[in-house]
Order: sequence, then C-alpha cells, then structure tokens
Amino acid sequence: MARLASVPDLEQELDRLYGVAPEAFVSERDALAARLRQAHQADAAAAVAKLKKPVAVASAANRLAREETAAVRRLLTASENLRAAQKRALAGRGGAAEVAGAQVEEREAVDGLVAAARSRLEPPVTGTALDRLGQTLRAAAADPATGRLLERGRLTTEVHASGFAPVDGLAPTSRRPKRGTDEVAAAARARLKALRDEARTLAAAARAAERAAASAERAAEALRAEADAGSAAAVRAADEVAAAEAALRERS
Repeated sequence: MARLASVPDLEQELDRLYGVAPEAFVSERDALAARLRQAHQADAAAAVAKLKKPVAVASAANRLAREETAAVRRLLTASENLRAAQKRALAGRGGAAEVAGAQVEEREAVDGLVAAARSRLEPPVTGTALDRLGQTLRAAAADPATGRLLERGRLTTEVHASGFAPVDGLAPTSRRPKRGTDEVAAAARARLKALRDEARTLAAAARAAERAAASAERAAEALRAEADAGSAAAVRAADEVAAAEAALRERS
C-alpha cells in the first residue's frame, strides 16, 4: 500500500507561497491545499485554502522582507526602540530628545526601504503606491504582531496605524505635569493598551492555529502508521498464501 503524501514543513511551504509572483499565488495556494488534503491534513488544508492573495502594496512589502532583509530588520528594531523610548518618557525616565532621536531612526529606516522599493525591486514600486508602502511599513513595524508578519514576508493587506502609533513630540513626565502633557500621556497609554489587547488576541489565534496544525499532524502520523501496518499484514498474508500453495503442490 502506498504511503500517504505529506508536507515536510508547512511553515517553509508558507514562506515559499508568499514569495511567489502575485499572479501565481492563487494556483500555488490551491496546489498546497491539495497536497495537505492528500496528506489527510484537513484542518491545515482548509486554512491554506482561505489565504488571501496579497494586494500590490503588501506584495511589495513581502518582497522587501526577502530582498532587503537587513533593512527590514533595522526598521523593526527602530520601531521597537521608539516604543521603548516613549514608555520611558511616560514613566519620567526619559526625555523628548531620546524620543525625537528614535523617531528619526525609524523615519530613516522607512525612507531607506521606500527608496529600495523604487530603485531595486523588480518590478519597481512607483507613484502613490510608494506613499502607501511607506505607511504600511511604518504601521506594521509599530505593531509587534504585524511586524512579525512583515519580517516573514506574509502581509496580505495594506496596514494602517490604528489603536497605537508612535507619539510625535512626546514630552517627559515631570513631577508637576501640565494638563496638556497629562492628556498626551493618557492618549498614549490608551493606544498602548489597545496594542497589547490586539497582540494578545493575535497571539491566542496563533496558538489555536498551532494546536490545530499539531492535531492534524498527529492524525496524519496515525494514518501513516495504520497504512504501514496494513501493508505489512498484506505482505504476511501473501507469504502465507504462497506457502500454502507450495504445500498443496508438494502433496499432489
């Protein structure tokens, strides 16, 4: 009995899928889903079949993640540094100069990637798509969960800043803050809370998907073991039949 088909590494297959040309995405996605179904990984196959083709700007960001890996990593680090500087400022442990410097670092990282998209990607990104790409890169990096998708090159849509965005010109908290500073700090804390809530939701969804994938893999392994046992039993039965036929011929 033939062994069941299997997908060696689903994460690797997904990385490859999001790296194909946009016009090939749907056919490659459907082919991967078919392989998963053939391997009796029904849950994973259903999830893959629902994957959306990346829009043009998301596709450009994904290409940057593969072709300008170091530059994307610099952006993610710069955004992380900016969030940390903002938190220190809100807690009274940092100053506006530190926040301003982190903002410059992030802006330069975004500008460098936009320039790479215009000059080094093939086909290049042009026109208003460059502005939307810059906004997507900055917004994706500002959200740790979406930033991980950007780093893996798996964005499917344009990303817009929502819930949390770096606060421009944030002043440090003093012992006697002005009312305006209080309002800015409160708004920043609210945005930070929204970010954490969204990150927890995305993390929970990721854990659920991982459990489903693990369950599907265990089911596939059980089916493969059952198939191997059946094949071995069939071979033994065939050997017994051959032995019985030989014995009959000797008595004839």
